[in-house]
Amino acid sequence: MIREWALRKSLLGVVVLLLLVILGSACQEPGSQAVPPLTRFSDLAGKGVRIGIVDPDLGPAGRYAVAVLEKLKLSDATAAAAINNNIVTSESHVRALLDKLRRREVDAGFIYRSDAQTATDSLNVIEIPASFSVSPEYALARIQGSLYPDDALDFIVWLMASAQRETWVKYGFKPPPVSASAVNATPAAVAAPPASKVNLTVFAAAVFYDILKDLAQKYMSLNHIEIACEFAGSGKLYQKIEQGAQGRYGADIFLSAAPRYVIELGDSGLADQQQIFMRNDLVVGVVKP
Repeated sequence: MIREWALRKSLLGVVVLLLLVILGSACQEPGSQAVPPLTRFSDLAGKGVRIGIVDPDLGPAGRYAVAVLEKLKLSDATAAAAINNNIVTSESHVRALLDKLRRREVDAGFIYRSDAQTATDSLNVIEIPASFSVSPEYALARIQGSLYPDDALDFIVWLMASAQRETWVKYGFKPPPVSASAVNATPAAVAAPPASKVNLTVFAAAVFYDILKDLAQKYMSLNHIEIACEFAGSGKLYQKIEQGAQGRYGADIFLSAAPRYVIELGDSGLADQQQIFMRNDLVVGVVKP
């Protein structure tokens, strides 16, 4: 009797263990599998690593990631192909990719250093080797049609002032080289602002989400002015401005993660006061074990 009871208990333990294994497998996300901790850039080529990027057609971060892989391809085509094959998602902007990393829906993602600094609790950073790294530059401009062109210019000058530099650095950004200058600083003729409360609208790339909220709040506390910020991918915001979202119908100022959008708006007469005003680093954010 004792032996029979012991045998039944042993069999019951085996059944419970099998059920736990089956349930554990069922609860895993589709397509997910355990991968070793990612500590080096070369680890991205490993089997089963899930990598995310920003859609190159929607955000500069995606184009920078593609540029990195193109540079890598010149020296190690096999590694470049393996990393490219591990890309499982492309997001509309870098903040959306950051959210996927936080939710562990991907193991690694090409993001900006400034974004990685907002998620140090959940992400580690892998530096991209200097031989195929890139140095993103950011540009801003005043948009034509603003009801408050002087106030818009004042805010631009304030954002770029040395007094705010420490805040930009704290958020992971880097000032541009001393040689950087205005792309086209010739101001256009504008009408005098009406005698009413000033309301500025800033279209800004998603990479500026945290710092611009901080700086805009600070500026509003110092001036009798309201600032509303709309964040999205630079390409999407550029399209909105080009299609008529200017001044009273849209943006007074545009902060772009891709200088070419600012240049194109200036060339088409939709913007002035273009400046390369800040830089960043592209890094690989990886989920902490």
